[in-house]
Amino acid sequence: MFDPSIATLADLIIASGGLFIAFYLMALGHSVVEKSGILNLAIDGTFALTATLAFFMDVYYDNNLLLSFLVPAVVAMLFGLFMSFTLTKFPVSHGAVGLSLMFLMYGLASIIGYGPRIVQASLPNFSPGVALTEEERVAGYLVMLVLGLITYWLIEKTKLGVSIKASGEDPAAAESLGVNVLASRLIAAAIGFAMIGLGGAAYMNFYVRLWDERSIILSGYGWLAFAVALSGGRHPLVVLLTAFVFSILVHSSLQFVAWFNISRELSYSLPFIVAIAAMTIYMATPLRRILAPPKSLGRIYFREERTV
Repeated sequence: MFDPSIATLADLIIASGGLFIAFYLMALGHSVVEKSGILNLAIDGTFALTATLAFFMDVYYDNNLLLSFLVPAVVAMLFGLFMSFTLTKFPVSHGAVGLSLMFLMYGLASIIGYGPRIVQASLPNFSPGVALTEEERVAGYLVMLVLGLITYWLIEKTKLGVSIKASGEDPAAAESLGVNVLASRLIAAAIGFAMIGLGGAAYMNFYVRLWDERSIILSGYGWLAFAVALSGGRHPLVVLLTAFVFSILVHSSLQFVAWFNISRELSYSLPFIVAIAAMTIYMATPLRRILAPPKSLGRIYFREERTV
């Protein structure tokens, strides 16, 4: 039975700290990318690949956390730069490019993860990542708050942020005013995808600490991060709240079976049901106007086309 005591809720919040860090990093990075007008449908593949790369580095480099975070961030950034460059320089569909990259990254994750999983099975005392203490989880919440404030300042208060937002609102008008849309989008992609890569690495190192296709490639947690960003209006500080809610939902999914006497299948699906509801509420209420998406999000922008 569900115990709504303050102590139980506090324990739940602390226990889900590692997952909160992962979700917030991914959602924040996704928000930065989409502020520039690039529709990022590759987020779930990016999550799967970067979490797998973190596992790979943990197994083969003896839990070297520097490499375990750096390599996924760099690889994610390279994919993001490729996607942003392609979608800005050529008249191609954002959806087609994003989904193609997503499936490519699923395949790479499956290939890369198989070898270290076999190796890990021969190391009975080895576990990837680190077991965060309660103090470290609480510190993680505070660090993410600071990161959110920094990102808010970057997007809202700096010349770079203005250029990124202008590229997302009306890239043609931005170009006419002297904004380098390609450079702005590339910078947004580099920052945003690096954050997504760090989020995938955080999920592996701070939370799940194991690799199999069900917990990584088939989990759909990249799509949950997509929902976290969208339902938070891609606002760095509002997304803190939505990431907090979804991290608790996902962490508690198994406990829902005992708390509310529901089936295991329904408990696993609850975070996704809530994600659909949250996105629907965002789209159907004044929140969509208050936290409006960029006007040119997902629209094809092809500069050379206008010179003909």
